[in-house]
Amino acid sequence: MDILKPELVWVDGRCYRVLDNTKRTNDVSPYFEDNNYQLDDKDAEDECYDSNIEIVPYGSTKFKHAFHVPKVFFPFIIGAKHAVRKRLETETRTIIQIPKFGQDGDIVIIGNDCKGIISARHRINLLMEASRKKIEFTHFLSIPLNDGHVIMKFNMFKNEVLTNSGKTSRGVDETIFQTPSKLHLTIGVMKLLDDVERNQAVEALSYCNEHIVKPTIEKYGKIPILLQGTEIMNDDPAEAKVLYAKVVGETGVLQKMVEEIVDYYIKIGLIDRKYQTTKLHLTLMNTKFKLTKEEKNGKNFITFDATEIMKAHENTIFGEATLKQIHISQRHTIGSNGYYIATAKINLLEGELV
Repeated sequence: MDILKPELVWVDGRCYRVLDNTKRTNDVSPYFEDNNYQLDDKDAEDECYDSNIEIVPYGSTKFKHAFHVPKVFFPFIIGAKHAVRKRLETETRTIIQIPKFGQDGDIVIIGNDCKGIISARHRINLLMEASRKKIEFTHFLSIPLNDGHVIMKFNMFKNEVLTNSGKTSRGVDETIFQTPSKLHLTIGVMKLLDDVERNQAVEALSYCNEHIVKPTIEKYGKIPILLQGTEIMNDDPAEAKVLYAKVVGETGVLQKMVEEIVDYYIKIGLIDRKYQTTKLHLTLMNTKFKLTKEEKNGKNFITFDATEIMKAHENTIFGEATLKQIHISQRHTIGSNGYYIATAKINLLEGELV
């Protein structure tokens, strides 16, 4: 038997190499894949066929599959000294071509059979999924509330807290208050890593405008937003990280519309339900505003005592507004009007996407 091409035996969805002069027994030690790539039994069966992976002939004897990957993932797929890529190639018996550092482009997998190509693609998908979790959010769907009335109410609240109710409260100072021009309601957060994903998000917003937003406005008319009272993100007011104004109202129209938008973005894979909350709120104070970028990356956090603030502003009205726009906002940016730069936005009163 050619030692470079040993006989292969499949047992319970796993592949074993059978060497010459070796008896087949129940004591055969299987080859276990690293946890980063390990597939369950269903995935192993599916590796033989995947209708979502387009494979075309390449030359006279080989096959090829090309697919788009944001370049931010290339280092994770290549690994130190190309170790990850080489391992994938060895285990799947394929050649994996990745664009050079700094360049965009498709990843190309070339192999002698479709099974190896599909296996390589599945493992790269798993690598991307694990790597994406390490990347911070880049964009969020937002409803701007930086109009004059809400800003005035916010500034009154801020001045009162700094002068009275929060004066003796631990951790309260001007640095943890929201910037007035950035007041907003957050609908959902996203990681849009290149133009392809950003265009997907814009197309999704257009779809939501036509199939969710416009029908809602046609049915109910202009959607009011009333902000009243305060709440925190955790259970202990003495150890608060975020204090926000609550969105109140009896109709629930805005909340239902927002949930439908989020569900669509989850359906197409741009929002992860695990990191999503559709509880609409207007952030007033957040201790993260005080942290440097290095401190945030180090997962440091600080708290403040919101006990007296919440008592004093239990029923405070923070303003009334009409829903006018929905944005795909870029985090950590400032536009000409002081709000976040928009990748795209819906002007609801005109019904236009810009």
